[in-house]
Amino acid sequence: MSVRRVLVVVHRYVGLAIALFLVVAGLTGSILAYQHELDVVLNPSLFHAEAPSPGAEPLTFLHMRQRLLEQLPGADVSYVPLRFTPNQSVLFYASAGEAGPELDNDQYFVDPYTGNLLGGRRWSDISQGPKNLIPFIYKLHYSLALGSVGKFLLGVVALLWTIDCFVGAWLTFPPRPKSTTNKRSSKGWWRLWFKSWLFKTGGLYKATFTWHRAGGLWLWGMLLVFAWSSVGMNLAEVYEPIMKPLFGLDEHPYFTIPKLDQPRHTSEISWPEAIQRGREIMAAQADARGFEVQQPQYLRYSASQGVYRYQVRSSLDITKRYPSTVIWFDSNTGEQVAFLAPTGQTAGNTITTWLDNLHFAAVGGWPYQAFVCLLGLAVTALSVSGVIIWHKKWKARRSQRKNNRSAQVK
Repeated sequence: MSVRRVLVVVHRYVGLAIALFLVVAGLTGSILAYQHELDVVLNPSLFHAEAPSPGAEPLTFLHMRQRLLEQLPGADVSYVPLRFTPNQSVLFYASAGEAGPELDNDQYFVDPYTGNLLGGRRWSDISQGPKNLIPFIYKLHYSLALGSVGKFLLGVVALLWTIDCFVGAWLTFPPRPKSTTNKRSSKGWWRLWFKSWLFKTGGLYKATFTWHRAGGLWLWGMLLVFAWSSVGMNLAEVYEPIMKPLFGLDEHPYFTIPKLDQPRHTSEISWPEAIQRGREIMAAQADARGFEVQQPQYLRYSASQGVYRYQVRSSLDITKRYPSTVIWFDSNTGEQVAFLAPTGQTAGNTITTWLDNLHFAAVGGWPYQAFVCLLGLAVTALSVSGVIIWHKKWKARRSQRKNNRSAQVK
């Protein structure tokens, strides 16, 4: 078999194997381009918190935390948000305390002006009804709602999709002219390839085939971005060994900070002191590395590692939506344990940050959000059109085999 024939077979069967998964990912991803906006529309009672008067000031975040603890006796509230949007609730995460009762939810929405609990939900638990519809779609998107097994499976699909991006592109190239020195032949090759970029009508099959080929070419760069970023998020054991030697890639401190033999449920540094310590360490990092701290995001405590995580938006971030400039420090000594910047440390970190934020439609404002929404539909259409093309050719091959057998019998 020629190389081209082998690649045709690879494209055919890889495409068939991943088509259904890409349809699910494309449709759910199209919805998730507006994840927060849709969640707010579907759950106004959770997200909306009317100010009691114009210009009313919210409670401090630690005061909100204390009010939540009063309403959830025995709970462990180890996440404190540090940013506020007028007329919107503030989201806290809580779990069962060391000796407290089990909680029905893990997300709690607090009125920032009164500290009253507006409601809660167990993230992605669709049995709780519409309030978890968008989180469930998110879970379906990245793991098929099957936990680690589904996440790994979609990681394999993403890897096959990445490979198929290159195979599919190569198959759009017409055969090279035998004489590479013949300028007329070379120009003819480019003219032939240009036709691959055109969508043509003239029957359903022709329209489907040319859409599949031309659509894949026009969207090729972004399809590769989404495929490879999915590998990074779901199949790190493949992504990191490739990116690290090529560009340098720091392992996330979450995986490098060792876990304690016994969880440290109480620390010597209190929450107010931890906020102040986080500010000091982040300011020192900003001075040393030459970046600007723009807005604090949250403080989280990890009992299993005995560290606080203090996250801010800084001039190193490429988006306001998912800022990720972070420091970790020991909850007893206050000593810095790790620092992670979204850009500026290694090329691999910077590339990964861009890939992730492009995937999450977190850059470029509403025009890019709309593009990602449409791209999800296009991924679905490319997958469906590929199956239609295969089925049409499979029927033709089966008919040809029947004709050949009939001819042999005669």
